[in-house]
Amino acid sequence: MKRLGSSFLVFVFLFCIWVLPVMAAEPSAEIEQLKGDVQKLLERIQELEKKQAETATKAVETEKKVAEVEKKTEKVEKKLPKVNLSAQIRAFYLNRDKGRYVPLGETASQGYDSRTNYFEIYKFRIAAKGELNKLIQFYGMVDANENENYEVKNWEGAVQFTLLPELVIKIGEVRIPFSRHNFVARHQSPVMSSDGDYFLPGQFSDALKAVNPYAGGFRSSQTFKRTDFATVIAGSINEGMLKYYAAIANEDRSKSSKVWKSDTNTGFSSATVSGVNDKKGLEYDARIEFTPTMLGFKSEETVSDPSLRVRQTYLGEMDTMTFGIGYHHEKHLNGANESTYGDSSLSSDAWAADFSFEKKFGEYITGLELGYMNFDDTHFYQTADGYKKGGAWTTYADAHLIYGKKIWKGFPGIGVRYEYVNVDGEYDSAGEIKKDLVYQRYGGCLSYWFNNATRIGIGADYVKAEDALKAYINNKSKTEKGWEDSTIVWYLGVYTQF
Repeated sequence: MKRLGSSFLVFVFLFCIWVLPVMAAEPSAEIEQLKGDVQKLLERIQELEKKQAETATKAVETEKKVAEVEKKTEKVEKKLPKVNLSAQIRAFYLNRDKGRYVPLGETASQGYDSRTNYFEIYKFRIAAKGELNKLIQFYGMVDANENENYEVKNWEGAVQFTLLPELVIKIGEVRIPFSRHNFVARHQSPVMSSDGDYFLPGQFSDALKAVNPYAGGFRSSQTFKRTDFATVIAGSINEGMLKYYAAIANEDRSKSSKVWKSDTNTGFSSATVSGVNDKKGLEYDARIEFTPTMLGFKSEETVSDPSLRVRQTYLGEMDTMTFGIGYHHEKHLNGANESTYGDSSLSSDAWAADFSFEKKFGEYITGLELGYMNFDDTHFYQTADGYKKGGAWTTYADAHLIYGKKIWKGFPGIGVRYEYVNVDGEYDSAGEIKKDLVYQRYGGCLSYWFNNATRIGIGADYVKAEDALKAYINNKSKTEKGWEDSTIVWYLGVYTQF
């Protein structure tokens, strides 16, 4: 038994001696393997860091290239002019009273002894406005108009040099800086019928042949013009509180429509002259405007705008108030028969005074414009004592009310307008001498504005003649159609610009 126990102890001892080295060897192998895995992981991390560094380098290089491209693009953009293109159309359905109108597709007025109604495009315009840089700006307009039988013509265009806000020079065919009415963009007028002579029947516009205070496009024979070939120097002082304009323009001399005879039915006719020295001198115009900016009113950007435009409504974008006075001088006739007319020339001096106001009260946009223009020595007119020099004067008022919160897609509004025109002249009506060619004009329009240049309007325009003009029209009506001393025109108009 003792021998067996001794043998068992020897066996246990030898087994331990054999097992312990093996157990010690296994952890050592695991450690070596772990070291290898860590080394591989470190190598992988290094590879990833290297790739990340390469990616960062490439990103920096890409950013540099993008910056270089942007600089090159900016340089190209600076070299290229910034241009805004626009197209405008004014379309109407007209229901006209008896009167004298230019038929669609014709250029001369005809008489109508009954009401007429038709659709018509009054104006189509393509315009461009832009700048070459901060110094040089430009604009141009090409029109196809109903009264020109849709012949495409250059309407306006000029180059502008902005040296300082206080010193801007415009050269081209531009708006003449005389009255505010010259500056108004008519397609934005609350009353559509204030758009020049388009709605005015020919029997009334006969009185405006010597001078038309509300003239439209350029006519070299007109004593006064809305646009002319000129150089305008303008400036805005103290952030627009005071603005000034001074212009020199072509002096256009013409014998056309310079004489009103009291004893005939011819209206205005040409003067008898020995010769007209056209373009011998220059026309001079000047205008000053004041805006009370200290009261919170914003100055209109007429000076900085190459096209010299103002709006009658800004649809609540800003509150405006402007007081303006203007002066115009031009010698427009020479070489007249002095023994007949008492003088051989006509030099017209004209003055204008106007006021404009628009302010938003709550949701309502209210506006008012008042104006007065006086022109002297625009024509000769016959009297019982011979010929005298005559002139003309006019006054007008515009008012509008627009709801400044959108109803569906736009803003509803109403506008009204009044004009009074008085031209020196006499007319012998069966031995009774009537003095002054006078008419009064009333307009009203309901509009729905989609924006400040696109709208639909429905309105009416009423005109009535008085004094010598009424006697002249009534006498003409005895032998010719369409000579009515009062008329009313109904219209539906669509103005759009895009």
